[in-house]
Amino acid sequence: MQYFGIIETKYEEIFLTSSFLYFNREDEEISVKELKQKIKTNKDRKKNIAGTIFLYNPVVTPVGFDSNKFLLEQDFNSFDEYIELKCENYITTFKQALQENYEGKLVEIKNLFNLNEENIDASQLLMKFNSDLETYNSTQNTEFDRDIMYFDAQEFVPSGKFVFFAWGEKINSKEFPYIDTYARTIFDRVVQMGKKVSFVYKKEKTLEWSKEHLQFASPLQANKYKHAISHSIKKSFEQVPPIPVAYE
Repeated sequence: MQYFGIIETKYEEIFLTSSFLYFNREDEEISVKELKQKIKTNKDRKKNIAGTIFLYNPVVTPVGFDSNKFLLEQDFNSFDEYIELKCENYITTFKQALQENYEGKLVEIKNLFNLNEENIDASQLLMKFNSDLETYNSTQNTEFDRDIMYFDAQEFVPSGKFVFFAWGEKINSKEFPYIDTYARTIFDRVVQMGKKVSFVYKKEKTLEWSKEHLQFASPLQANKYKHAISHSIKKSFEQVPPIPVAYE
């Protein structure tokens, strides 16, 4: 599998604004130029993109750079163009889950927040995101650049036939109502468009409760359920298109 994306920077922050997984055929490796050909037109995208995986935020590093160091402190200058990214951390879960059934296909990765940084679910940051999303559709300035941190949820059109939600289980409608509205708009649009919706959910919470509260388990979750979640993601993608699967 290969992973490609566009990295942008503003105000000393790093953002991943577009990314795709490519599931190589045997003895195949594609170039950035070949990737761009596969997504060049709507016809190309329809032919080559199998579906969309929706995560919370990216934690990625370009190939050839140190994952343990801040990218702006390294000699990186390939901003605003597709480059190859390392297949590591949570990405390996999807590599193992999709490789068999999606050979020769692309899967688009979308994120609720494009900020490329670990542990951005701290309350202090969520308050900033929530405030930004409150003013997103107004003429007021947002703290994070609205064009590279967020995207227009009301105009979102997912790629492919399925959308697999894996943005985690921390969306809180009472504490951060505008984040909840942002995520709910995305989820509702996907359902209305007739895409096949799938995710992994905690068995005791039930499937319907998880949809109602937008709680979709993520392989990024560093807790005692991490292995169970990864196993259930693999079970989900054993079906084509993937299906909702519980973990316990």
